[in-house]
Amino acid sequence: MAGGAYAAYSWANASFVPQTFQEERRQGSVVSSEIVSLLSDSLKNLEKISEADRNYQFAPAVELVYQEIARTKLAKEKAVNLTSSLDKMAKAVPEINPVKARNPAMQAMSEEVSLISHLVVYNDTLNALLETLRYKFLGDIRYDAEDVQKLISNLNREAGEVNNLNDSFNKTMREFDLIVEKKSLL
Repeated sequence: MAGGAYAAYSWANASFVPQTFQEERRQGSVVSSEIVSLLSDSLKNLEKISEADRNYQFAPAVELVYQEIARTKLAKEKAVNLTSSLDKMAKAVPEINPVKARNPAMQAMSEEVSLISHLVVYNDTLNALLETLRYKFLGDIRYDAEDVQKLISNLNREAGEVNNLNDSFNKTMREFDLIVEKKSLL
């Protein structure tokens, strides 16, 4: 009888993470890494645009601006994909056992939502910068050098936030894993 009670107790307290949560977590992690990579590429391309500008090579600079505009659209699509993954993960959280693993799961998802918010700000700022640079390279009088410096400063800040939030998400999910793995070993 005691063995049956222990088996029932062990089963009831077994670690469980829904398959949906696991799959969407993997997918979300991939998408999040792709977003961080896109931001890194974007910052590198901005340096190339700056170099072309310093060398008065405006035609290549304009071409790079258009490439960056396309990259911002791709980053926006990635953010939509990440939002979808987070939605599915959130719906699966109530099924996670042990219960104390739910808090880090929710915290990690909250960090990713914040990452998406910063990505939106980053993309809006980048689009404003690209439009301003396009004005400059095409000789439009709407170009403002002071705006460019402010926009670049804001971009760097937002890119840093996105990177920090991605790192924090990964750290929190490692904590989640430790709780779930520890519980499954008991």
